[in-house]
Amino acid sequence: MNEFYQRKFFILTAHPDDAESACGGLISKIIQNGGTVTNCVMVRPSAEINKNRNESIVKIELENSQKILKHTIEFYNTPLHSNGRPNLVLNNNLVTAVEGIAKEYDVLISHWKEDSHQEHRICYELAQSLARKSFKEFWCMDQPPYNLHYNTFKVNLYIDVTEHIEQKQQALKCYQSYFSEQDIKQIINYNRYRGSFLGENKIAETFSIQYQKIA
Repeated sequence: MNEFYQRKFFILTAHPDDAESACGGLISKIIQNGGTVTNCVMVRPSAEINKNRNESIVKIELENSQKILKHTIEFYNTPLHSNGRPNLVLNNNLVTAVEGIAKEYDVLISHWKEDSHQEHRICYELAQSLARKSFKEFWCMDQPPYNLHYNTFKVNLYIDVTEHIEQKQQALKCYQSYFSEQDIKQIINYNRYRGSFLGENKIAETFSIQYQKIA
């Protein structure tokens, strides 16, 4: 087993399916190597604009994905608008609430500040606040398709997930109400492109390490 992965990882994401699409292979690899992963989902399943989805469907899809990747899920009790849609706003109460969940972890992983989804960008700002405290490392995810307009993201960490890509694909397929076969193919192809920097037939998920604290 690899000691690099034998740590406690806290992945802060906006939605169910974000962790799977950005770092499902990493999650599988951490668990296989004896580490732990907690995915804190900031936008709990609630009313959906997508007619193919509702709160119940999303919960079931997330549970099915969790059975494959074998990580832990924590939900923030997201305030809702009058129409049932989530109302995620960065404020002191939000930071305090998540600080109460994010205790005794080694590595914090979250979205990048240039993600095209507004709730992803809120999570980045929230992670910046959390990172002041006990985490030894803070990474940002390179997440397709939200990375389409990145201008300042610098990849400095390549994780070889070649042996874990099947688990990632199966986890993504759990979200039938959201990901089409073409969507999944595009995500995996992006991972193949990133893996080409590691060697022939390699598959990688990529990150930008924002800081490392070395004792």
